[in-house]
Amino acid sequence: MPLCLIVNRETFADGHEHLWMLLDTKPLVHRDDPAARRTEYALRTLIEEEHRQIKCFWDLASFTSPNFNLVVNQIAFVLLAYSLLQLYLLRKGRKELNRRTRSRARDYLLPQDSFIIIYYASKFAIVSSLEYTELLLTLSEEARVKILKKTRRLRRGLAEELKAPRPP
Repeated sequence: MPLCLIVNRETFADGHEHLWMLLDTKPLVHRDDPAARRTEYALRTLIEEEHRQIKCFWDLASFTSPNFNLVVNQIAFVLLAYSLLQLYLLRKGRKELNRRTRSRARDYLLPQDSFIIIYYASKFAIVSSLEYTELLLTLSEEARVKILKKTRRLRRGLAEELKAPRPP
């Protein structure tokens, strides 16, 4: 197959020039092909980065079984999980997280705020923890004592419910 040498000179707004060359086996079809080839070649770094992500941060190389079928299944599921996460990030418009490690991307995707939901008489209010604290501190003394008793009773009941009836 004949080799094709692509030489291109780019001139930037500040006047400096950038000369680059690329050796390719794909023949040129149009005069504008050199710039398009450079764009295609830039995909290489993206592909290499994704390969590094999978290899280093998705446990693709840490096999726990010598069984060939289990190794193949692990590879298939890891790659499927990676692909699904990439699709999710693209769909949610969070493309910048594609280059992050799995744990760092999860940190960015998890909710950062916490809220308290107060239910009473088929109605509810959603407040932040600081708003809730302010509500409690501005109650009258009689209401605070009543809420304190109710909270202690609920906490004791919850503590009893969470105990395992028997060991697993």
